[in-house]
Amino acid sequence: MRDRTEADDIVQGAANRALLDLILPPARIAAKKVGYAITVHGSLNRDIDLVAVPWREGAVGIDGLSKAVSGAIAGVTGSCLEHDKWTDKPHGRKARTLLVYCGQTHMDVDLSVMPTRPATLTIEEKDDA
Repeated sequence: MRDRTEADDIVQGAANRALLDLILPPARIAAKKVGYAITVHGSLNRDIDLVAVPWREGAVGIDGLSKAVSGAIAGVTGSCLEHDKWTDKPHGRKARTLLVYCGQTHMDVDLSVMPTRPATLTIEEKDDA
């Protein structure tokens, strides 16, 4: 495999930015419906990095989130496949790659998900315990 050039980053980055403009609004709506907020991280030179953060009580599990986001992306592009199994990342984060096919190529969307945590007692509830 040849070394990656500056031209590779420029061309791939332009394609990723164009794709991101198309998929981010519906991905955010889909994630919000299942209890998450989505933000973008990274340079976009090689892939699109999305980070999902649990935002409300009752957020679905990571598989439900992945299906919601990949479905929203497929609604725009016609195709989005959950490429691999979840990978463990620092701080309990999980990540997987979504393959998005556009034209004659595919682009990678890396979906990272911060963990949910058990509900905690409020200060008032702790005082009553």
